[in-house]
Parts: sequence; C-alpha cells; structure tokens
Amino acid sequence: MTAKRKQRNKDHRGESKHVLPRSLRLNFSWTLFGNVVLQLCMWGIISSYNKLGSSNAAGLYAAGLLIMQPLFHFTDFNLRQIFVTDVADRWEFRDYLAHRLIWSVFAILTGTCIALFVFPGNWLVIAVNFVMGLAIAGQSLSELFHALFQKHERFDTISHSLALRGLLCLIGVGTVFYATQSVLLSLIAMMVLRFSIVFVYDFPMACRLLGSKNVFRMPKNLTPRFSPATLTAMTWLGLPLAINMGVFSFVPQIPRFWLEKQAGVAALGQFTSIAMLMSVGLMVLNSLGVAMSQRFAQSYATGNRREFVRLTTILVASAFGMGGLGLLVIPWCGGWILTTAYTSEYAPMANVFWLITFGATFGFIGSALGYPITAARQFRIQPVICVIQAAVTMIGCAILVPHHDMIGAAWAVAAANIVQAGLFVCLWFAAYKKMP
Repeated sequence: MTAKRKQRNKDHRGESKHVLPRSLRLNFSWTLFGNVVLQLCMWGIISSYNKLGSSNAAGLYAAGLLIMQPLFHFTDFNLRQIFVTDVADRWEFRDYLAHRLIWSVFAILTGTCIALFVFPGNWLVIAVNFVMGLAIAGQSLSELFHALFQKHERFDTISHSLALRGLLCLIGVGTVFYATQSVLLSLIAMMVLRFSIVFVYDFPMACRLLGSKNVFRMPKNLTPRFSPATLTAMTWLGLPLAINMGVFSFVPQIPRFWLEKQAGVAALGQFTSIAMLMSVGLMVLNSLGVAMSQRFAQSYATGNRREFVRLTTILVASAFGMGGLGLLVIPWCGGWILTTAYTSEYAPMANVFWLITFGATFGFIGSALGYPITAARQFRIQPVICVIQAAVTMIGCAILVPHHDMIGAAWAVAAANIVQAGLFVCLWFAAYKKMP
C-alpha cells in the first residue's frame, strides 16, 4: 500500500493530516472556557425558571431530566472516550455516528414509555420528557462531533460549539418562558436551538476538518455506515461503560425521585437548583480531565508510570481543592449565594447546600479517578462500582428522605459518593499495577 493511500485511509478514520501536539495548558484553557460558558448558561436556565416563574417551574424542568438524562448517558455508550483513546483506530467515525443515531432514537422512545409508566395521566410531565429527550439527542450528536475535534486536538472548536449552544439556549429558553410561562414551549425552543448548532456549526466544522469545504458534498467519513457487525462489536465494547455512565447518571436522580414522591415538584425543583451549583466545580474538573484523556492513554500504553501518577495527582488535587473551598465558604455566605442565584425562598436552605457540597467533594474525587481508569481500559468493573453506589443511595433515601426530606437526600448522596470514591481508589491502584 502506498504512503498516499495509507494517509487517505487515516483521514477517513477521523485522523488529522496535520495534528500538531498542543500544550496541556492550551487545551485545558479552551475546554475550560467552553464549559464555563455552557454551565453558567445551564445554571442560568434553571435560575430563570425560579426567578421568572417559581420552584414548581424548576421542578417541572427537573422532572424532564429524571428519566431522559440517565437513559441518554447509557445509550451514548461513552463513545467519545472510546473514540478519543482508540490509538489503533479500530473503527471509522461514520461507524460511531451510525451507532449514536440508532441509540438516540431508542432512548427517546424508551424514555417516553417509562414516563408514561412513572407519571400516569400527567400528560404535561410526559410531554416535557419527550421534548427533553429530543433536546438531549441534539446535545448527544454534538458531543460526538466534539470527539472528532478532540482527536484532532481542536479544543478551540469544541469550546466555540459549547459556548454557542449555551448562550443560544439561555436566550431562547429565557425569552420563550418569559413570554409564555410555559416550560414545555421553552424546551421546544431548546431542542430546536441544539439541533441548529449541530447543523450550522458542528457539521460544517467537521467537513472542513476532513478536507471538504463544501458542506453539501458530505465527506465519506461523515456519512453514517450502518454495519450490523461493527455496530454490534461497538455495543459490546461500550456496554460496560454504558452501564457505568447510565447508573452514574441515575444515582443523582434517585433522591430526586424520592423527593418528588415525598414532598412534591417544588421540593424537587429546590433540591435540583441547589445541586446545579455543584456543576461549576464538576465542569472545571471535566475540562481538565478531557484535556488529559489522550495523555492518560498514551502514558498508560507506553508504561510511563511517572507521568500517569503526575496527571492523576493534578486531577485529584483539583477535585479536592474545589470541594474543600466550597465547604469553607458556604457556612459564611451560603444563604446569600442561594438568594442571589435564585430567590429569597432558598435562603434558609444553606445547611442543605453545605451537605450537598460535602457529598459532591467525594463525587469530584471519584470523577477525577474515572479518567485514568478509563484510559487504562478498565471498563468491566466500573458498572459494578456504580451499581453499589446506586444501591447505597437507594437504601439511604429509603431510610432518610421520609423523615428528613432534602437533608436526608443530601446525606444519602454523600454516603454513596464516599463509597464510590473509595472503590475507585482501589481500582486505580489495580490498574497501576497492571501497567506495562
């Protein structure tokens, strides 16, 4: 095979012709910028529901996430991490694209059926779940294009996409909700805007990255290839990660299910709104983790133990530092933060805020350890750890929520996160010992 033909095959698989290594600091800076803007806008959306409406509106928005968010985390099969860390380029990008499209349709239909069962006769909540599923599908498709950009180390392109998505959704959702006071109509606006970002920005940038300046002449690698054998192999490889991410995403929803049944939609909205503030710390951590993913994979594959430990230390120290800072600040001005972020209705809930932050600190540590563990291809044991975490959360909610409402829910989440962090520490050491 000629050198030219080999290069062409690499391009079809999603590799760049001119990928120049960029500094970790630069990649992190771009990733952080995009995620900061996105998370601030997502917080702005739930804040808008509280300030322009009430905690009931925020609760209805949260009810739409209860089912669809963990379901999509499952059906995404963590393809972004698999694609980025696949140094052998086993499959082409179009295979990943076909897989994402099929399973997104499955998630929307399955989530709607579950909503019919969980919320019988509540057609507004069922409709919110269906539209939320469509909106998350647009986000999921965008995330897969981000995997392609990440493999080319184009974190600036990812950052621009995230910022555009966040700003447009904040403006669109806020405007529609202000004009109509309808959560459902505002979510329809979110869904339309997310798909617009995919077709107006992500797809043209992917075409340009793969050497096609004409978006109407689609590159071969951006045309989904529905190969049953390939899709089946991808599903089996990603299944442990799918279970892991699905359960991991479902764990935060467990106390919210209990609160919705025990105390109503308003309590669900209040708890979700407070927990949303933790997304800032998680966003910073994930930005750093995404920027490190390929380096974790390379250091593990080459047996560079010193670099593997160095990267892990940076990530875990960042996680502990962010959580610890919150625990120090909240006792002094937690009520003021909640009032400023939402309304004076939240001021008496500073103790709930502190407990949620306490649990989130251990959740940050577990998330930080997930990046080196995934880079080490330790897939099969992760779902077991997440199932244990979910079981601890359910037991804690069953015991504590009926008597202590949001306080009980926060303690249940904290206990589960402590268990998960401890098990992930053990798994990291096991992966470290297996390094070549």
